[in-house]
Amino acid sequence: MRLLPVFSLVLAHCLFLVNAQLDSKTNKLVKLAKAKNGLIQLTSETYTQFTQGKRNYGMVVVLTALSERFQCTPCRDFDPEYRLVASSFQTTKNPARVFFGSLDFEQGQAIYQQLGLQTAPNVFYFPPSKTGSAREPERYDLNKHGFTAEAFAEFLSLQLNDTVPVNRPINYMKVGLQAVLAVGVLALLRVFVAHFRFIIYHKNTWALISILIILVMTSGHMWNRIRTPPYVMPGKNGQINYIASGFQQQLGMESHIVASIYGVLAFSITALICSVPSFDDSFRQRTGVYIWMMAILFIFSCLMNLFKLKNGGYPFKILF
Repeated sequence: MRLLPVFSLVLAHCLFLVNAQLDSKTNKLVKLAKAKNGLIQLTSETYTQFTQGKRNYGMVVVLTALSERFQCTPCRDFDPEYRLVASSFQTTKNPARVFFGSLDFEQGQAIYQQLGLQTAPNVFYFPPSKTGSAREPERYDLNKHGFTAEAFAEFLSLQLNDTVPVNRPINYMKVGLQAVLAVGVLALLRVFVAHFRFIIYHKNTWALISILIILVMTSGHMWNRIRTPPYVMPGKNGQINYIASGFQQQLGMESHIVASIYGVLAFSITALICSVPSFDDSFRQRTGVYIWMMAILFIFSCLMNLFKLKNGGYPFKILF
């Protein structure tokens, strides 16, 4: 029983030392972050110091290679976006809960070798951890999510269960150019309306626009927008496939082919109904009927053949 007070005193002293060391590490990070606008430059030693052991904070680290001799274009593209997120996070109520570090290859070759990294940049988020825990860091996939600050902030927001802001500065040059362009477009529209009003208000103009929309929508355009299929597909012996097999699949080029077939069919039928009867000569009328009927049969045969390409078991055809 006499050992119990001594044991409690030793335990309290150990906890005090751990918390003191933890607070010392956090305070150091806070000073470094404030001095560099949220971004802490790391070395192999400080990387290990700030990402290992017990942490009451999260740590985001980008392993990059910004030196001219490496010619790492992705590193240079992502660096300003990463700095933007780091500086924006400093404006939050509690910026000490997550720190942003950058480890360049020239200062962190040992870490690159330790992690087995052959490419850059690489971004890791180290969540807060307790002593003895071995939670793996979360990796931000640049190829999947992109290089923009907004996409990176969205990833961190999911990790933190809180919104990570992106305070992108206003590009006054871009805003000015957009304003000038908008004024120019409005001026051109005013001139166009003044001189081509008859085109805008003519019924045939809107009829043509309506037909084009119908052809695009009935050819599978919305399916392409939703599923984003490839435009064409490589086939055997270096050939290119424009038609995807099966009625559940479609290529981008395929919808253009279908729209063209529908358009030619619609034009042929319209010509047969509206144009041929206007001929005064019976011979011309008869010739027109033969020509447009053959065109309709030929295009319909192409459409049937397209269905057969989609599904070899399709049983119908007209000419071929």
